[in-house]
Amino acid sequence: MKKLILLTLTAVSVYAMTLDEAVETGLKNSPDFLMQKNRALLAKEATKLKKASNYGKIALTASLTRYNIPRTLTPIVPPIEPGVITSKDIGSLGLAYNVNLFNGFATSREIEVSKLSEDISEIFINLSREQLIYNIRSIYLKILSLKAQKKAADSYLKALDKLHHIVAVSVKIGKKAKVDLLKVKADQESAKAYVKELQSNTLILKSTLASVIGVDSIDKIEDVKISLDRSLNKEDIKSLSRYKLSLLKERKSDKLLKNAKSSYYPKLDANGYYGNNYGDGEDDNIWQIGVGLNWVLFDFGSRSSLVQKAKIEKLQSSLETRKTKLTLHKELNEAKNRVDIALNNLQSAKAELKLVSETLKIEEERYKQGVGTIYDLLFAKSRYNNTQAKEITAKYGLQSAIYYYKYITENGDTNQ
Repeated sequence: MKKLILLTLTAVSVYAMTLDEAVETGLKNSPDFLMQKNRALLAKEATKLKKASNYGKIALTASLTRYNIPRTLTPIVPPIEPGVITSKDIGSLGLAYNVNLFNGFATSREIEVSKLSEDISEIFINLSREQLIYNIRSIYLKILSLKAQKKAADSYLKALDKLHHIVAVSVKIGKKAKVDLLKVKADQESAKAYVKELQSNTLILKSTLASVIGVDSIDKIEDVKISLDRSLNKEDIKSLSRYKLSLLKERKSDKLLKNAKSSYYPKLDANGYYGNNYGDGEDDNIWQIGVGLNWVLFDFGSRSSLVQKAKIEKLQSSLETRKTKLTLHKELNEAKNRVDIALNNLQSAKAELKLVSETLKIEEERYKQGVGTIYDLLFAKSRYNNTQAKEITAKYGLQSAIYYYKYITENGDTNQ
């Protein structure tokens, strides 16, 4: 007998973790993933229930009845003899057995359908696992991206603070106009708001990640090493779980159609009883065996509608299989292109950052010499900061694209 999983979800707080630890925690604590595992257990129990129904039922039966006039303990059968035992109070105790002998193969097909449901549940566990791993990784990388952007924004704000001090001194001694100071101050306020926005969004994503992996809170997370490896093998669609799932559903709909047709067959049941009747201190043994036939000849189109419904559902499942195949083709190509685009974005951002870095140095020198404007300097600083943020986003975006490809090809985690 298989063990039943009893889940007790307790409050958990995590203060610092790596990406692998986040995934491991999610697989152990995520309510959605654990519920999917329980659904698989329910499917297995449903199959056992169907199999057990094949053997019928044995029941212990007992009764105690008081009549207004005495009755015989057992039916009177010839030859009738004197001294037949009678009583107003008659009790009975015995065993009854009922089993279906034939129902148009409905029970055997129900067992086959239930086994297919088991296989479908197992595939859903794998798909849920892949989905959970990808969601955790995606949120984790977004948090790291925001943290890195905030670090860059903090540096930008410090640079503005330093520039504000330099301009303030220059205004005081009359070398710069007061309007330059106001422009720097305006950019400072904008930078402060941006830092606050990044900080708040990081907290929101941390709460989201905590919810996904089934813990109360997350304080710190460690950085990950970004891989630039694009050697991703394109999987055969027929090996993917989603395609296998559609085929299983198609087979299941075929079994359900055959099961619907079984309603046109007669149903044959067998029953038996063995026991004793009791009254006035006496008892008498009774046993019986019987076979019953029930064959519906006309039901005003009920069975016909049931079969037609099953035919439509079978056609629907065939169309779903075709759709799944087309969707997987599209998603595989999309995932591959996402990686290529993300790599191009990262390479472009790195090149742009190098150029704007040189531009910023030139504008700083021009402003010191009095040949450049504060607008040109602030624009250069702002562009450098924006490009730095773009490079950070592109770096984590590439890793996210690789994780997405692994999710689509169901290679998100090898430690099953």
